[in-house]
Amino acid sequence: MTFHRIDDPKRLHALIDAMLMIETDAHLNELLRTIVENAARLVGAKYGALGVVGSDASTLTRFVTYGVDESTRAAIGHNPHGHGVLGETIRGGAPLRVDQLASHEGSSGFPANHPVMERFLGVPVITGDGHVYGNLYLTDRLDGAPFDQQDEDLVEAFGRAAGLVIDQATLRHELRELTLSEERERLARDLHDTVIQRLFGVGLALQVTLGADLDEASRARINGALDDLDATIHEIRTTIFEIDQDDFDAGSLEERLTTLSEEVGTRLGIDVSLSVAPTINHLVGKNCGRHTVQALREMLSNVARHSQASHASVSVELDGDHVVVTVTDDGVGFSAPVGAGRGLRNLVSRARELGGDCHVDSTPGRGTLVRWTANRLD
Repeated sequence: MTFHRIDDPKRLHALIDAMLMIETDAHLNELLRTIVENAARLVGAKYGALGVVGSDASTLTRFVTYGVDESTRAAIGHNPHGHGVLGETIRGGAPLRVDQLASHEGSSGFPANHPVMERFLGVPVITGDGHVYGNLYLTDRLDGAPFDQQDEDLVEAFGRAAGLVIDQATLRHELRELTLSEERERLARDLHDTVIQRLFGVGLALQVTLGADLDEASRARINGALDDLDATIHEIRTTIFEIDQDDFDAGSLEERLTTLSEEVGTRLGIDVSLSVAPTINHLVGKNCGRHTVQALREMLSNVARHSQASHASVSVELDGDHVVVTVTDDGVGFSAPVGAGRGLRNLVSRARELGGDCHVDSTPGRGTLVRWTANRLD
């Protein structure tokens, strides 16, 4: 272990302090930011980054930085994909130190508006099972000196510790998802098998009562109650549709999208036409695929709840590194400004966590268009 190669007590204490500062119960995005910041502070680096390696083991799907402000990041443009020295670190799976980036044979240069960087240290972030989750990249010590072997040992040890923390955070997230999925399935089953059936029973009893000799006022009240029951049953069916969980291992992404679209007609009475990019099964990562299905479920649920539409068109296409889901309905639409409800907030949050966004365009009497995007490699 690299811990044994650190013989300076002060640096060993600094390593331990940096490890203890990692908040193990933080959201993964915040956890990654903390890891990058602590790694940079550990060796006194001006800039730091953590690149998460994708399922293809050759490209970066997420890039968390330290020392680069938001305006500079925006001016640089898209995140690196893992070329040049970053790619060499990915392929090597081992620490890499470079004293002069500009003259290194693996350097591919910097994009426009990128800060000038001279010295480089990259180490893998390895999880408990030996999997390379990503790489820590540090550049330019604040004192101007090159990174040395002690820096490498420190950051390599920190990278291994960070990998274990990421392991724990991922496991906790998966356990929460499993518990939530089981609870949702139970709730959906109870709503369908118990609550809806009882409401049907009440509705039938009221319809029988309508056959009796009633005055017009009583008959009107019963018909009003029946209308309320129909609306309540529709609302419960929509809720069941929202909380149902897909079997993410059953079928390709296109098959799951097709099944979901057909389900809307069966459960909610809305006709859905679906168009899917022919290469989507091969070019969209597993995690992004799961979120895409759930995002479409939320979008169609919003159509059922609010639009009063009879038809919706769904398009799932690819645009560069992004998957683009567009849902257009023939409902009543709405006029701006409209407060963002829970469904729209969920869509925006889910998209931005995956490097995308969500936009809504609606006109009263002309329906609504929702466009949701996400990084397909995430």
